Amino acid sequence: MQISAKQIDDFKVERKDITPPLPVVLRLVPLLFYCSIGVAIVLSAIYFLQYRLAIAKRDGHRTSATQLAAKIQETRTERGALEAQIKKASDIEAWVGSSQPIQPLLVEIARSMGPRSAIVDLRVERDPEAPSQLKLAMRIGTDSTKQLDTTLEKISDLDYRTFSPQQNLGRGELDYRATLVRQNLRTPEATPSP
Repeated sequence: MQISAKQIDDFKVERKDITPPLPVVLRLVPLLFYCSIGVAIVLSAIYFLQYRLAIAKRDGHRTSATQLAAKIQETRTERGALEAQIKKASDIEAWVGSSQPIQPLLVEIARSMGPRSAIVDLRVERDPEAPSQLKLAMRIGTDSTKQLDTTLEKISDLDYRTFSPQQNLGRGELDYRATLVRQNLRTPEATPSP
């Protein structure tokens, strides 16, 4: 047996809705929720990419800082080597500037020898610490000290002073040792002004 639809509707009682329908504004809440989830996912992706880029930049900065520190150390090493070479060159320049050529001195000593005198041995040594000082050691074949006086006069004409002289005369030879120091007695000529 079948029940007709009309009879079923008779059992249903008409009643009022329990709650009123939602306002239109509140219907946007689920939409905003899903939008906020999408924005959170996009922002998380952007944050993750920025984090990876920041790590890559940090590692790049560390690598470049290490390379720069190595270059700085290499530059300091090169600078130290250059400063050592500059100091050595300036020391050589100062040594050469303070040392005078000894060829004129030797020529004057040789020219001062008389007809009855001869140079048996002649040594001139420059002190490395004080290049302006010369150690003179000569042995002259003569019987008197007149030849030595003539030679010392020629040496003093070249602006050399003798310090701590020692002389020994024996067996026809005169042995003489002294330290020669150049002194600048001659004043430089005045340069004419334009």
